[in-house]
Amino acid sequence: MILAGDIGGTRSRLAVFRPGDQRSLVERHLPSAEYDSLSELLADFRREIEADRQIEWQNIDAAAFGVAGPVAGRPGEEVARTTNLPWTVSAARVGELLADVPVRIVNDLVAVGLGAMASPVRRREALNPDATFDGGHVAVIAPGTGLGEAVFHHDGHRFLPMPSEGGHCDFAPNNAREDELLAFMRRRCGGHVSYERLLSGDGFSALYAFAREHQLGRAAPDADRRLSEAEDRNALVTRMAISGEDECAQIACRYFARILGAEAGNLALKTLPFGGVFIAGDIAGHVLPFLREETLAGFLDKGRFTTLLGRMPLWVVAAPDLGLVGARELAEQELNA
Repeated sequence: MILAGDIGGTRSRLAVFRPGDQRSLVERHLPSAEYDSLSELLADFRREIEADRQIEWQNIDAAAFGVAGPVAGRPGEEVARTTNLPWTVSAARVGELLADVPVRIVNDLVAVGLGAMASPVRRREALNPDATFDGGHVAVIAPGTGLGEAVFHHDGHRFLPMPSEGGHCDFAPNNAREDELLAFMRRRCGGHVSYERLLSGDGFSALYAFAREHQLGRAAPDADRRLSEAEDRNALVTRMAISGEDECAQIACRYFARILGAEAGNLALKTLPFGGVFIAGDIAGHVLPFLREETLAGFLDKGRFTTLLGRMPLWVVAAPDLGLVGARELAEQELNA
């Protein structure tokens, strides 16, 4: 059997699979912040599943984990320092806990990318109807708590992940209104404005505040009260946009969708992923109607290279479990290596 994990700053998803089976034998969601280390979290997971007599721990033959943070080291010897947790995650240490089975640790966006590429066509939303699939490299961009970007280089036989911190690159306006948005964000951020500032969960609140300050539309009559009481302001902005009750929320989501397309196009120009560009993650699903309307236009708005980008597939894969699926794929590769 194989163990897969999607390790986030707030929540971790762990599951055990039989090789070749996409349905988990057992799955648990655990609050990451309540543990001092991945080892401690895994020990709790082991106690739970063995108490239920569902899985024998010694029957796990390989494991892989997507971790939110930079990862260094050779395959099987990786060490990660988590971004939103005070953890250092070592493949060697986890391997000891699993009786020295093969263990891989990768950046969470690499896991998400592997999950997106493994997704069946029926789970993908194609945004570029004129694309021609030539195969080759793949690029992944995933708005979430931050903005993840990665490339998967195809060497003729397999995909080799190349993680990046491209989400922290400078935001570049494409029109006069976005010039105003950049100035607004510089004041809000106190200086440097990255794409992540706009293309992440918190980006919805920032874009909504911009639309309100510049009076680009009418806000819902009770918007201020609801926002002040909301547990998640960003989620409320997207809900008000989808329901059509708040014009500023709709404008915020349109900006989000178009700027996401523009940055996906930037990533595509830098890496030439004729195997396709994936927009991945749960947030994309929440604003999918706006992605259908705006994202391709942003993606193709590249002057002389519009025709080149017009050949590239642009997909949305909005499943919330992509990180876990990708970790499962990686663990299975280790098992079969």
